[in-house]
Amino acid sequence: MNNSIEIRCNKLIFPIYSIVGICVGIVFSVLQRCPLAVLRRSAANWKNSNVVYNVIGLTLFNAIGGFLVLVTNVKLANTLGASLFGLYSYYLAVGEVGANFVRYGRHKSMIRDLIQFPNNNSSLISNTLCLGIINTFIFLLAVSVFSSPLDIPLNLTVILLVISPCLISLDFQPVYEAMKLMSWHSVYYLVQKIMFLAGIWGSYVVTYRMNLSVVAIVLFLSWIFILIVQYREIIVQLKIKLTEYISFRNIWRLYRSNFLIALSCMAGVAFGPYIRLILNNYVSSSAVGIYSAGFQLFLMSQFIIHQISRVGNPMMAEAGRQGCSVETRNGFVKKYVRIMILGTLPFFIPLFFFPKFVTTCFFSEEYAELYRYLPYFAIYLLALSIGIVYTQFLISMRKDRVYFLIYISGALLTIISGYILIPICGVLGGVLSLCLSHSVACIGYYIAAKQIMKK
Repeated sequence: MNNSIEIRCNKLIFPIYSIVGICVGIVFSVLQRCPLAVLRRSAANWKNSNVVYNVIGLTLFNAIGGFLVLVTNVKLANTLGASLFGLYSYYLAVGEVGANFVRYGRHKSMIRDLIQFPNNNSSLISNTLCLGIINTFIFLLAVSVFSSPLDIPLNLTVILLVISPCLISLDFQPVYEAMKLMSWHSVYYLVQKIMFLAGIWGSYVVTYRMNLSVVAIVLFLSWIFILIVQYREIIVQLKIKLTEYISFRNIWRLYRSNFLIALSCMAGVAFGPYIRLILNNYVSSSAVGIYSAGFQLFLMSQFIIHQISRVGNPMMAEAGRQGCSVETRNGFVKKYVRIMILGTLPFFIPLFFFPKFVTTCFFSEEYAELYRYLPYFAIYLLALSIGIVYTQFLISMRKDRVYFLIYISGALLTIISGYILIPICGVLGGVLSLCLSHSVACIGYYIAAKQIMKK
């Protein structure tokens, strides 16, 4: 298998991606004219580094995409109203449960396997793709069987809303990240968001109303298009013959070897989707809408640390290789933590210190109480930024069992506290169940990683 792809062959994506080169050139041009010698030396050292291209590309494209999604979701929330927006969020939450099952934890472990065992890449990619497709059909079957208990009407609109998050789990993000083409992969997400925005706003301009059926169709088709383009690029350029490598024995090995990470990731529905399910059943769809509105702001804030973690993940996998010295590994982890905290502060400050202003800027009076919950999301964001680093460390060191035990404990704590707090405190109970429980799990990752780093 080839070890890289030729990005210039993609006539659709490359013109957009070329913006990164322009931005990098501008940044270094400014730094080289800076009066501070240390910045000029840094510019010379980093000019041809993939890290710079990935950080700038990820930040640029995901910032644009995140802004587009935020604007569209805020418009959906205000136009549909808290009740209907709550139903929309509920169906997506069910789909997010499926997305965790479809992904089967491969987004966490596949990068490690691709980097640490490169000779097995063709088989790994082929069988992982097949595993995801099988899981998608299993999840759809489960939804159809349990549609009544889940309060899911089996019509086209709802099915498309449920299946769309699962499609996200079928993409080749780990492959791009293993090749250190994170910024290139982020262009795919930007194109999908542009297509989604164009479809939603185009419909609104024509009909002057938001229609859930149109939202579902546009969301589904935009992801189908992105997956087709991605598959064509990876499979064709890397010359992967799917029929040659796919086997039930290899698929079973993936199911077995990745079971603990997959189980922990499936338990991750507690950190977000499950809260919405409990709110819908014990409070109201309006409560789901208010919680989801605040969660949208949290996700928007999270995107910077997510981009930093995507750049750092392959480096962490390399640090986990045998032969890497303890001093080098520990030094990288400490530097990584500092960078993550710095990336979080621009979002932590407004959410924690100016929540009422943020709420007023984005939402109508129907969501006025949201400002009370934003400081909790801010604290959670800071804890999460540190927890991500130590999560990657544990996985890169193949401490899957330790990671699993901590993650499962945090998920169980979230579910238990959700059933206790949500009926009593409503939306606040949901926010506390998510933020405090997952923050405790992040502290657990830190403690476990520190013990390993001492050895």
